[in-house]
Formats: sequence, C-alpha cells, structure tokens
Amino acid sequence: MTASAPPPEPARAPEPRPELHDAPPLLGSWRNIYLFVLGTLALLIALFWALTRAYA
Repeated sequence: MTASAPPPEPARAPEPRPELHDAPPLLGSWRNIYLFVLGTLALLIALFWALTRAYA
C-alpha cells in the first residue's frame, strides 16, 4: 500500500483591504460617476440623433 498525501490546508480568508472603501478621486462618490457617465451617454445619443436627422 502506498502512503497517501496529507489533505490540503483549508483556504485562508483574504486580508481586509480598507482602500476599497475609499471614495473615488473624481466627483466624490461612485453614484456621481455613474450619473456623469449616463448623462454623457444620453447627450451623445441626442447629438447623434440630431446629426442623423439634419443630414438625412
């Protein structure tokens, strides 16, 4: 009979990373960044729609 390998060690919990809870460096909060991105998207859609209508 062959010797079996010892069972693997259980995985450790990851170390806490407090920097993940910091506010983003731009616009103060993630909510503001998401609103900025959505507003920019809406503005670009409106601009491209207007250009398509003007030159159709």
